[in-house]
Amino acid sequence: MVIAFNTNGFEPISVGGIDGWQDPNTGDRIAVTVTEGIPFPGEWLHDPYALRRGFAGFWSKDACLIEVELVSLGGVTAVRQLVKVPLKDRPSGLRFLSVFTLAKAPVYAQLMYTATEHGITGIRESMLMSELGHEGFFMPHPFDPQLQTGLPFHRGDDPAFDARFPDHPLSRARAWTWNVGRYATVDPAFAALPDNWNV
Repeated sequence: MVIAFNTNGFEPISVGGIDGWQDPNTGDRIAVTVTEGIPFPGEWLHDPYALRRGFAGFWSKDACLIEVELVSLGGVTAVRQLVKVPLKDRPSGLRFLSVFTLAKAPVYAQLMYTATEHGITGIRESMLMSELGHEGFFMPHPFDPQLQTGLPFHRGDDPAFDARFPDHPLSRARAWTWNVGRYATVDPAFAALPDNWNV
């Protein structure tokens, strides 16, 4: 496997021809994919402003980028993103994606964790909005203040609130992100491929 990580507590599954893992208690899923091509403009990796603004715009139509940064995953440079997307097959609710992208030539690998709201949705947001006040709860996107996003950027997504809502899918996705980032390993043959933003 290109990216190896701790799968304790997860069960193997196959969805749409993609092998992965699922938490039987929460339904959270993990998948690793390898795809030919270039996932994003190479210059984004040399300019933090372009990286943040570029990915914010990439997700803006139907979703909202919460976090993005360059990290080391198993000794390989990766882009880490945390994104929220609407559940299009339901009247309400969100899905949170934690994505690591390792851009190599001629392929790129992605490690993705997906956590979905079930049952009553929006509890975290409504509780925090009532405490913090509606005014100022919704904010311009910090990576591009003029950007209009499909979902609003707001204070409720701040990691400072995760400890209060440990079972919320955003908290689970972010916790998994921090944990896997420390312990994942990358296949040496894949790691040795040239970075595709330098090709």
